[in-house]
Amino acid sequence: MDYKISIIEGLPVWDALPVGKIIHYPLEKRDYRPFAQVRLCANETDLYLRMWAFETHPSPKSILMARLQFDPAKSDKFLQIRADSMGGMTATVREGDSETPLAQYLVLPDLHAYRGEDLEGEYWGVVVKIPRKAIETVWGKDPIAPGYVIRGNLYKEDTADATRHMGSLFPVDPQKEDPFGKASFGSMMFVNY
Repeated sequence: MDYKISIIEGLPVWDALPVGKIIHYPLEKRDYRPFAQVRLCANETDLYLRMWAFETHPSPKSILMARLQFDPAKSDKFLQIRADSMGGMTATVREGDSETPLAQYLVLPDLHAYRGEDLEGEYWGVVVKIPRKAIETVWGKDPIAPGYVIRGNLYKEDTADATRHMGSLFPVDPQKEDPFGKASFGSMMFVNY
């Protein structure tokens, strides 16, 4: 099933946007499956990504990650955004085995890390604002328009020994050579309601 990315005007009203739930933990043998959510939208100038995970004491190796392929019909490149529970972020463009920092394209995303608590528990997360100019610079065009489909997946990962896990928005096949790579990408369609 497609995940819908809303095209909006102005700044995001987060509670009005579709939520994607990271609930697929195919390799997890324990009950430790942190609940994580994502929301994406685009306005006239930027693509916004909000990710958060419910973890009371996240390890420093706990991360949220987005992998987005903006021209799946013509290019194997995908944008990878990784944000950790300590507020750090990396943004790279990956193609095959090569990885290029987004900074080399002279465009950087903005990051706002946050922590909080609500009736569901304690959480941490990030809001990332990616200029649409970055997408145009990397892929040669800005494809964001109603009906356009990109491919990708969003992940919750922790590589610490005591809390190791890997979950995703779209289901993955552990039998694949790279189960959390492009083989796990699902469709994400831009919509304008």
